[in-house]
Amino acid sequence: MKKLFLTTLLFILAASAALAGLQTELEKLAATSEGKVSISLIDLKGSREAAVNGDLALPAASVAKVPVMCAAFNLADRGLLDLQRRVLFRESDKLEGAGVLRWMKAGKNGQEYSLWNLIRLMITLSDNTATRLVVNAVGLPTIEAYVRGIGLKQTRIIDPTMLVEPPAANNNLTSANDMAKQLVLLHNCRGFSKKSAQQMIAWMNYQRYRWGIWRGVAPGTYVANKTGHLEGILNDVGLVYTKKGTYALAIMTAGFKNKSHARQLINTISRVVYEDYTGEKIIKRQLSRRPSVKSKRRSGRSGPASGRKSPTYRQR
Repeated sequence: MKKLFLTTLLFILAASAALAGLQTELEKLAATSEGKVSISLIDLKGSREAAVNGDLALPAASVAKVPVMCAAFNLADRGLLDLQRRVLFRESDKLEGAGVLRWMKAGKNGQEYSLWNLIRLMITLSDNTATRLVVNAVGLPTIEAYVRGIGLKQTRIIDPTMLVEPPAANNNLTSANDMAKQLVLLHNCRGFSKKSAQQMIAWMNYQRYRWGIWRGVAPGTYVANKTGHLEGILNDVGLVYTKKGTYALAIMTAGFKNKSHARQLINTISRVVYEDYTGEKIIKRQLSRRPSVKSKRRSGRSGPASGRKSPTYRQR
């Protein structure tokens, strides 16, 4: 009994020392005069958490699309929203920026898309037009109620376009801690059916923008993430599935004049967390490779697979 107690104590002390080392390293990385940095890490095994400026509210950009998606699926699983509902898309709905709907012809009477398909476009292609249609269909008050109900304290979604930038007062806000918490709830199917959670995670894994967290992990690692990008704003939040377990990582930056510096910082933070979590060192040559959305998952690195393939954007 005494031996077991000592072994457990030594394990706890070793884990605490390792976490303290990671916390210190993250604090050093975040201590830049270039801009504001917010980091939150949650181990899904429950053995560690780390945060730097975790509760700092920063412009959300497109990472706000994650709670919008989660709100819609939460309503659907409660029988309060039909994801097969048809939503009318008109020429006047088109927005600039990411996505394909801005290039599609709505026609004189508009085109109809299912809410399910619009959410898919919102995540996989970060489609701003699809996002506006989803937000308007679900309703900002309903999304706000969901956000408050799950305890996201710094998250504010009041702009359905996701394009309003600071210093405008009506830009969407969130924090790294809020986004990490949302990801944990998603992974653990809290508020969703298993099928819904798998679908949302699969869409995030399939999304096209892979300049952030993806660049800090070993090739073949399953990452389900969502990036955000506005002028002076670069964010990335995601679930990382490794051989050693799964963790949620949220990284937010604001005020960087050089976008490449913010991107490199996000890559470095992701690498430091991955190496600390897995004990696996990433060499520079591996980081330079841009993973393909069509790449096959490697054995031991696969995440939760959706039973439903993601259709092409032309499906309505």
